[in-house]
Amino acid sequence: MANFLTILRLLLVPFFFFFMLSEGKNFSQIALSLFLVAALTDVIDGYIARSFNGITEFGKRADPFVDRILVASALITMAYRGMLPPRGRFL
Repeated sequence: MANFLTILRLLLVPFFFFFMLSEGKNFSQIALSLFLVAALTDVIDGYIARSFNGITEFGKRADPFVDRILVASALITMAYRGMLPPRGRFL
């Protein structure tokens, strides 16, 4: 079950990209919802894997990889849309 959630999270990334980069009514809210669902699947799959001793080699490798893909996709699309502050302006 935990591996299924990891794969589901990976499958949500292209949809997140689409809604972040497309201009449409409520597309940003849909993208946010997809990101939150993906983040929630990360929490749930970690809980399931640890609670039911379902830690697998696939999960050990795929989960961190998919997490990075999800976060990188968010940063890339936000930078492309100008939603991040200019370099050096974080503080």
